[in-house]
Amino acid sequence: MFYEGTEKRLVISTKGLNLFDFADSFWSDLVAHSGAEVLSSITNANVKAYLLSESSLFVWQDKLILITCGNTQLVKAALFVQQQFTKQHINTLLFQRHQALKPQLQRSNFQQDTLLLEKQFKGQNMHWRDGYQGDLFVFGEVSENSIITQSIYMLHGLNSAFANTLQTKILDKKAVLASLKLDLLFDHSLSDDSLLDKSLCNPGLNNLIIDHYSFSPKGYSLNAICGADYITLHLTPEKMSTYLSIESSFSKQRCAHFISHLQQLFLPSELKSMHFNSLSQQLLISVD
Repeated sequence: MFYEGTEKRLVISTKGLNLFDFADSFWSDLVAHSGAEVLSSITNANVKAYLLSESSLFVWQDKLILITCGNTQLVKAALFVQQQFTKQHINTLLFQRHQALKPQLQRSNFQQDTLLLEKQFKGQNMHWRDGYQGDLFVFGEVSENSIITQSIYMLHGLNSAFANTLQTKILDKKAVLASLKLDLLFDHSLSDDSLLDKSLCNPGLNNLIIDHYSFSPKGYSLNAICGADYITLHLTPEKMSTYLSIESSFSKQRCAHFISHLQQLFLPSELKSMHFNSLSQQLLISVD
């Protein structure tokens, strides 16, 4: 069985709205327009996190991130937002597609999606074709406040004994969580203040609220929030498309030990990382 694990991403920052005023039913409708459904949710004073049948949705008072995978049509969710919010309420819109492993099985491609988006938004396209392959549509103003994501990590071709076990057995979510070692995100050996995130997250595993799900027959998803920060992880262990993705607002330095551990745990044949910097009204993206 083949499952397309590589993601599509929609990032929207708003003005003149409080997204916390929208009921859960609204967010379920948004997710349904992409072809996914909400499974569960967690919340704190700063952010709501929804675990989906295909990836995740995060909602702050003035921004949202919707991530989907599989054969979802995320562009339909973007158009739904435009109809509900109106263009005057949308400060920034980013629509991103990582290169699908089997693009011929997708219901649309980036060019088709952006033709629909450009009818409503006059944006710009960015493309990558060396090493990392992907496409990004950007509309509106870009600021440090509008882009909360700092890093995305994509591990392809998982070759470890642990990964092989996940391919042949039903995933026990507690066992997977223990193996991930999220506590490495709060390694106190990072004592240099320059390595600490300037965020509302008080460093410590006890301050992390976790929601995770083990899919049948295979697959695992995790959302975790701390203050205004988030981290999400999605595992596709099928032999034809072994893939692990991690996305977070935590800094590259904060994630370093954690990502190093995941590399040792899963032994990917390839690791790609993408880092965002939105200072000086420009969106700078570096790809390793």
